Amino acid sequence: MSLQTNNELDIVPWYWEPFNLFEGVSDSARDNFFHLTEKRRYGKGEYVFMANDLAKKVYYLNSGVVKIFDLSKIGSQTIFWYCTPGDIFGAGGISGSPSQSVYAQATQASEIFSISRPNFEMVLKEHPQMAINMIRLIGARLRLACDSVVDMSESNAAVRLARVLLRLGTNYGYVTKAGIEIRIRISHQEIASMMGSSRQTVNSLLHKFSQDGWISMNGRDLILISPADLHEMLDEKTVG
Repeated sequence: MSLQTNNELDIVPWYWEPFNLFEGVSDSARDNFFHLTEKRRYGKGEYVFMANDLAKKVYYLNSGVVKIFDLSKIGSQTIFWYCTPGDIFGAGGISGSPSQSVYAQATQASEIFSISRPNFEMVLKEHPQMAINMIRLIGARLRLACDSVVDMSESNAAVRLARVLLRLGTNYGYVTKAGIEIRIRISHQEIASMMGSSRQTVNSLLHKFSQDGWISMNGRDLILISPADLHEMLDEKTVG
């Protein structure tokens, strides 16, 4: 459920919204896509692919959560995003690269459909609306990457954390009486990896946000009590 359902909030950036490959697409086109796929279930912690794996396929997340990230030479993670059900991922296969450049890992039990690159390109040619939807997805990924660059160069850690929490709320948030409940199990270290900071900094800022009454924490469970206050921290460029 989108954060837009909460009356306290202004509109969220379009590129934070969950992706739908089949928006405006006929049922027959959808059936054609799935007819060409292979279904597989992945357990928690299992890799869908790793960096430098051959990029022969494109992936569709039907259920669960998949983390897209990179590893430094010393083993530290940079998390780019978490895929939500309906997401297409596997940039190597989408772009035509010979190999993947990042890692994709299921963070909970997930059901994933894969389609070969030639078949995926054939479906896009046969159904132009799907191709348009894919352009929107690539544009959204580019905007997220741009946000990360701006964050690292201009924003302080509190602003970066506010942005990450709101993005998680948009993709995994459900409106409850207490606020926006983020229904994804994510550690403080993973939040730090998303915002380019340390776990200690994240712990301190989450504690401050909690004291300010903006969020509520119970272990890994997070509720955005006052997302409007988090929005106020963001640079106006974010909502453009």
